[in-house]
Amino acid sequence: MRTVTLIFLTLFSLLSLSCNFISDDVTDFDFILPEKEFTVDSSQFGIQINETAIPEVACPGTPSCADLGENFQCGTDGFCEAEASYDLKSDIIVLKDEVEEFAVITSQDHISVSFKYIQMQVVTNTLNFDLPPLDLYIAPQSVTALRDAQGDLNSEVRMVGTLDTIQAGKTGYYDVNLAPAGQDTLTSFVQHPDVPFYLFVSGTSSFGAGDSVPAGALTVRVHSRATASIN
Repeated sequence: MRTVTLIFLTLFSLLSLSCNFISDDVTDFDFILPEKEFTVDSSQFGIQINETAIPEVACPGTPSCADLGENFQCGTDGFCEAEASYDLKSDIIVLKDEVEEFAVITSQDHISVSFKYIQMQVVTNTLNFDLPPLDLYIAPQSVTALRDAQGDLNSEVRMVGTLDTIQAGKTGYYDVNLAPAGQDTLTSFVQHPDVPFYLFVSGTSSFGAGDSVPAGALTVRVHSRATASIN
């Protein structure tokens, strides 16, 4: 009992000083995990057309879709369309370095740590099109790219969840729809705070005849928390 009391006092002191203690239950402590930002910038899509809308070009034909740009191909409706894919990677994350309380927590046998929740905040949004769902992934430091040379997900990449479509110009907080194993995956990383990892955000946007030529950018910030419980 004396050991548990000392752990409680140590955690209470650390969390009070860091202002991250928000739980009403004195046996549970919530930790704000590092915030990471990702920006989807339409200027990097490679769709450079001196018009306000994607032209209606039948395919196959002349001009060809390739004449419009390297991202254009023949769509299922018989007209040229452009597709832009984006795989974005965070800076390396080492929880024990970014959340000092973890150094105390993980050294104690009487404390268990679990992932609590994750959200994305759309901080800025000047896009002139609705952004399709974004996928959120996590991977250890050994994975430096989301996909391999064949375009498939690298084997050590784990899906966390998906963010719903974000309407053009909209900002605010959006819940991440966790994948079936998303909760367990995130918990496994917060339980090993000395293991460096990356977060990845991935998505694809398509633009067909008559759609506005994409413009603007969107920045999302990942917010998440973990919970430490005294057993």
